[in-house]
Amino acid sequence: MMDFNNFYSKQEHYFSPKHSGGMAEFIEKYSVSACRAVDLGAGEGRNSIYLSKLGFDVIAIEPSTVGANKIKEYSDRNGLGIKVLNTDFIECLDRLQNIGFLVSLTSLEHMEYSYMIEAIKSIKQILNVGGYVYIMVFTEDDPGFKNESENASECSAFIKHYFKKNELKNHFSDFEILHYSEYIKEDNAHGPIHFHGKAKLFAKKI
Repeated sequence: MMDFNNFYSKQEHYFSPKHSGGMAEFIEKYSVSACRAVDLGAGEGRNSIYLSKLGFDVIAIEPSTVGANKIKEYSDRNGLGIKVLNTDFIECLDRLQNIGFLVSLTSLEHMEYSYMIEAIKSIKQILNVGGYVYIMVFTEDDPGFKNESENASECSAFIKHYFKKNELKNHFSDFEILHYSEYIKEDNAHGPIHFHGKAKLFAKKI
């Protein structure tokens, strides 16, 4: 994770400090009550912070030491009580119980494929029946996958798996799929303006 340590060290917020709008919309639309939540690959903490301020009991998992420290410092300074785990996801499963909501915003694609498959199994394992997941990943429509360097993110070299069409949805075919979409979006939140091919999933464990 040294690469992301370098990014997170460059400025206060390398990526946007604003929470994921999609997550906020789905929480409101489906009346997701405050519960114990996991932010997988929490980065600099924007979604963890948002959820904590809504009353969620948040566990932020971030392998980057710099990112994890940023979340802890903000949480301590503002009395949010976010539990920060500076580790890989699967390694901390014994500490994850009674999870009602899990968000994974562009983190699964940074895992080796076999590890990612195990991570998805683990997500399903720790989530309560009736719990929700909000997951966003990069797809093969992303310029980084197509080696279109002029349109790709400066972080694309660190992505280990781009998702095929419907791949994310198929991994959660045993859940109630409440929303699934694939799209291309401009990103001007960090580095030079670039584009991403994304898949977005909001689903409920049944």
